[in-house]
Amino acid sequence: MKLWYSTTSPFVRKVRVVIAHHQLNGQVELMATVAVKPDSPHNQDNPLGRIPALQTDQGEWLFNSTLIAEYLDSLGNNTPLFPQGENHWQVLNFHAIADGIMENTLMYLGERMLRDQSEWWHSRHQQMIERNIRTLRYLEQHLDQLGNELNIATLYIVCVIDFFHFRQNVIGIDPADIAPRLDRWAQEMNRHYTCLADTKPYQA
Repeated sequence: MKLWYSTTSPFVRKVRVVIAHHQLNGQVELMATVAVKPDSPHNQDNPLGRIPALQTDQGEWLFNSTLIAEYLDSLGNNTPLFPQGENHWQVLNFHAIADGIMENTLMYLGERMLRDQSEWWHSRHQQMIERNIRTLRYLEQHLDQLGNELNIATLYIVCVIDFFHFRQNVIGIDPADIAPRLDRWAQEMNRHYTCLADTKPYQA
């Protein structure tokens, strides 16, 4: 299998955590790319121009991080990260909440990284920031339901929080200030699970 990836993307990290959890590293070739560049090589394989993108052993390309994560989870022999028990919908709902935070963030992150501040849509940015603040606090209020078990929701929430720290100067939110108990929970998850600790974002 082949994976177009970067060391900064929380979407890619979600997939890399699944790979590490199931010890599939030897089966997946990592191919570095830069998502925002129109001439980046991953564009030849993914018409959406997004990462991650995974080519299966059968030659088919998968384009969505959650789809890729679930596909890899189905190949692994470790504890499944997509639970099929009574908490199935709760886990998927928490994952959707984390995904919503990232959707909110992407609405202004690229603009802040690539455009002069005079060109920013400030009112829209503030709206997204306020939504994210409310949502981080919502997750903090539901820490008992999140628990400390590694699943697709908990690992992705950790990815989101670590990404907010990594890009804090651009995103404009410090999770440690907004939701300190949630932030401490995320750091404890990083300490407890090697697959999280080994995939933290960094600038290559």
